[in-house]
Amino acid sequence: MKHPLSLLAPACLLAACSLAACSGSKAPADTGGAPAATQGATRQGADSGVATATRLTVYSGGYDQLAHSGVPQAGMPGYALVDRKLQRTLKQGENAITADDVPPSMDVEAASLRPLTDGIGIAGQRYVAALSGTDDVLAQAIGNKVTVEHTAGGSRQTDSGTLLSAGDGLTLALDDGSIKVIRNYDSFSLVDGQARLPRHAALQWTVTAPQAGDADFQLTYPMGGMAWRAEYLARLAKGDACQLALDGAALIANRSGVTFDDAAVSLVAGEPNVERIQVTGSRVTMDRMEMAAPAPAPPPEPTVRESGEYHAYDLPGRVRLAHGSNERVPLFAPRPSIACERAYVVEADGGGWVPPQPVIEPSFRGATGVLPVTTTVSIKNSREAGLGQPLPAGRVRAFVDGDFLGESMLPHTATGEEIRLQLGKAFDLRAKREPRDFRLDRAGRTITETIELTLTNGKKTAATIRVIEPLPRWSDWELVASSVPGNKKDAQHAQFEVPVPAEGEATLTYTVRYRWNKDVTP
Repeated sequence: MKHPLSLLAPACLLAACSLAACSGSKAPADTGGAPAATQGATRQGADSGVATATRLTVYSGGYDQLAHSGVPQAGMPGYALVDRKLQRTLKQGENAITADDVPPSMDVEAASLRPLTDGIGIAGQRYVAALSGTDDVLAQAIGNKVTVEHTAGGSRQTDSGTLLSAGDGLTLALDDGSIKVIRNYDSFSLVDGQARLPRHAALQWTVTAPQAGDADFQLTYPMGGMAWRAEYLARLAKGDACQLALDGAALIANRSGVTFDDAAVSLVAGEPNVERIQVTGSRVTMDRMEMAAPAPAPPPEPTVRESGEYHAYDLPGRVRLAHGSNERVPLFAPRPSIACERAYVVEADGGGWVPPQPVIEPSFRGATGVLPVTTTVSIKNSREAGLGQPLPAGRVRAFVDGDFLGESMLPHTATGEEIRLQLGKAFDLRAKREPRDFRLDRAGRTITETIELTLTNGKKTAATIRVIEPLPRWSDWELVASSVPGNKKDAQHAQFEVPVPAEGEATLTYTVRYRWNKDVTP
């Protein structure tokens, strides 16, 4: 097979050196070719022979994007902070130490090593990227002896020499002193220098010690490739009174390129602003997908605390988050009975824009024509209602007596806020919205507008439809007439509760008047 060569960067990355060669500590054991590195609280350190401890803080946001991510790399969706305790045996003077199980999705520029032992100094830090493909291997091999197999004149040939460059062909300095350029090749292998090629991404430091002995460090870095979101299950009771049972769990996705063993994990319901690093080019590879097996007994609940401007859930015990896995853990004990309200809602989208002056364009009135009637469930997030706790953003799936009602995305919801779940379109209910009158009185500084809605019920039982009407033209408005009593829902909406008979229809007609002051120009 022929391999055309692309232009390669002339510079090579520094090769990762093992601590066994640099400072006399125990070399890392062979992992049997495992595709992802491992970090943990109880395993042996990658290059020290001593235990490490890891604390992992994962922020919400980016969970769904991670499902479509390819090779782990900097700038990928998700955000997590990693804190690791390291211990190294140092000699007096200058030492080279390494952490060779860092994720490729880490933010290298933000990584920092802090000595916990007095007198230890950090003289320098460097990052060594793992090999990422043929071009990378060739770039690293420049200056080393290679063997190249190629086909010339219909026969297979093998040439050995020092690789001088790799661009428009491979340029070799042969053993006899001649220079040979091979335009196309079948394969190549590195004869020497293989030990200097990095197998894994690594962080390296030059540290100074006033005396020989063990030293402790704290390694901290942010990374992408890990995110979480909440997943809720709502079971509604049958009957006229609305009651539901609610379960909440956290789904954690790990696509960072590293497996975290026995880590102390905190899940933060919040999305701090992060400046993403733009990365081009990637190999699309992925480890095995692992779904955590359900525990035989309900595990302890996380501890909820404030974390800056957010809420954090500290998971009990230690957690294993394998690369390529989706882990599910409970967020809180099931709430067996929460008061709720079911409603049928029709709402003509007004855009949510607050105009800087009155809008006199007649067509600016929201959607018209046939509109869907949505099935909704509303909950007051209060202790009185049976809930009363901060709820992180996630998906809510609702069932009634085993039948699927629908699902809705829940935003981050503080205690005391109202939760409104839009679960689907009612099959037997319809609404039609049409304008009936529009009058602009410039001299009197008013707009008077009449809207009519026809509501149809195909059910064999009566239904009440909640009509939420946009009043988007100006902030100063009043209802001057309506066929069904209405009230002000907020600054730009009025709300009506319209009873519709079984297999019948009802009409809602209302008139709204907008006013503005003399100093306002529409």
